[in-house]
Amino acid sequence: MIDYKLNKTDDVCQNMKNLYDIVTCLRDPKDGCPWDKEQMPRDIVRSMQGEIYEYVDALNENDAPHQSEELGDVYLNLFLLGKIHDQNGDFSLAECLNDACDKYIRRHPHVFSDVHVDNTEQVLKNWNQIKVEKEGRIKSDEDFFDGVPKDAPELERCYAISKKAVKVGFDWPDEQGVYDKIHEELDEVMEAKTEENRMEELGDVLFTVVNLCRKMHIKPQDALSYANTKFIKRFNIVNRLVKERNLKYEDLSADQWDELWNIAKKEVNMGSN
Repeated sequence: MIDYKLNKTDDVCQNMKNLYDIVTCLRDPKDGCPWDKEQMPRDIVRSMQGEIYEYVDALNENDAPHQSEELGDVYLNLFLLGKIHDQNGDFSLAECLNDACDKYIRRHPHVFSDVHVDNTEQVLKNWNQIKVEKEGRIKSDEDFFDGVPKDAPELERCYAISKKAVKVGFDWPDEQGVYDKIHEELDEVMEAKTEENRMEELGDVLFTVVNLCRKMHIKPQDALSYANTKFIKRFNIVNRLVKERNLKYEDLSADQWDELWNIAKKEVNMGSN
């Protein structure tokens, strides 16, 4: 048993220390939590990804208390990562934070020095120049997409690949070109004869739709998250109606599915007003 008493304050720095002290207790080699002591960085990363998605859910639902809870879970996982690396002798959390402070001051000379910028584009240009000229981050000449995270979710990776290609002018002149390309790719899906061909052509459809999102300045993961949430709300209404009417899914006709779905659409739309 570890003798620890939480002292809640309005001081953010003190509260950060409180959370790190708790993490230290959880990772204590003798009296810590068996589960927490077994965790390694890759375990925590998977856990943290789940917490971030739960935070996004709370954000989409405009649920501030839930957002606060999930953000706290993200901080817990961050501190666990820092503690594990410290215990492994890789680096301390203090070193990590000092390096981060140095880097973000260095990359914002328009805030912490006398460099003048007029817009976001100039900020990003300076940011990339600093990475190369002051930090020596030279990218591979052979891989144009060096720097795009390989382990990112494919939808986000696709968006990043598209954005990078556009920087050198590889793009449709307008949105109509993307619409035409989507129709072309859909035709190729319908013409595909093998599973491998269908997978290839469906991938092209998805890639092109992601480009349309980019053209419209919409993150594809945000659009898909919105669609998922909307579908769940509608289908749950369908599920309720099926039970209320003593129906069975296996007996529903196409017309009945359409009727229930249209009712669900109207209820969701009314609820959003």
